[in-house]
Amino acid sequence: MQPILTNPTFRPIREGLAANRFLRALALPVLQKCDRPITITNPFSGLPFHLRSYTHKGYWFYGRHRERDTMQRLATLTRSGDIVFEIGGHIGYLAQFFAKEVGHRGQVHVFEPGEQNQHFLRRNIARCTQCVHVNVAVSDKVGKALFYEENLGGFMNSLDANFADTTGNATKQRRALTLRQRRVNTTTLDAYATAHNVWPDILKIDAEGAELAVLVGGQKVLQSARSLMIEVSRDHDEIFAILTDLGFDLRHPDGSTIANAAQMDGNIFATRS
Repeated sequence: MQPILTNPTFRPIREGLAANRFLRALALPVLQKCDRPITITNPFSGLPFHLRSYTHKGYWFYGRHRERDTMQRLATLTRSGDIVFEIGGHIGYLAQFFAKEVGHRGQVHVFEPGEQNQHFLRRNIARCTQCVHVNVAVSDKVGKALFYEENLGGFMNSLDANFADTTGNATKQRRALTLRQRRVNTTTLDAYATAHNVWPDILKIDAEGAELAVLVGGQKVLQSARSLMIEVSRDHDEIFAILTDLGFDLRHPDGSTIANAAQMDGNIFATRS
């Protein structure tokens, strides 16, 4: 079911405030000092959503209008009873959304190895019996790997040591950015699906620079999946080739067609008719 969006003037007002450098310079230091655990209502699931007031400010500040086109597109693609693999679950915002969309007959497998994220993720999916937290990183190999966690909210945690340091967001906050590395278990989509005999209809891949490895390790899964959303940050040519060779139609969240690899950036939707 497609989410109902209300108050269309709300989004540009919020975006305008967020883009105002003077207001940001005044408000952000205050918010940072008052960073504390809070609970809001997830506008897509109606469930309580636990987060930190500054660290995860994008969720409560933008609310229903956060990544609006992406959320609308996901809602049209996800059906009751679907099996969803969410690679990169962060703190559970989309997991709650998927749980509501698939209903009690569906399943949502949330892959999230980040220690800081897991604290909130587990609380946020506690009421979602459809959700399973999978405490591994998804890659192209089964085994162990170094995982790099940043201190700016866990949005840019990655298997790539250089990823967080090269994103636009991190560049703006470089003085505050620190990374902690630890060894985590890794799996591939094919290995997990085969071991548990569960094959997804929908994939959401937000692997912060490791998206190509996720696809390489999920060739069988990709052949059976109906659609996927992938955040593309690099390896544009290779990702375009894999998805088009598998027969996917590629589009931006607004529905515009992607005709070549140069247009592969940000959230990309791949569907089969």
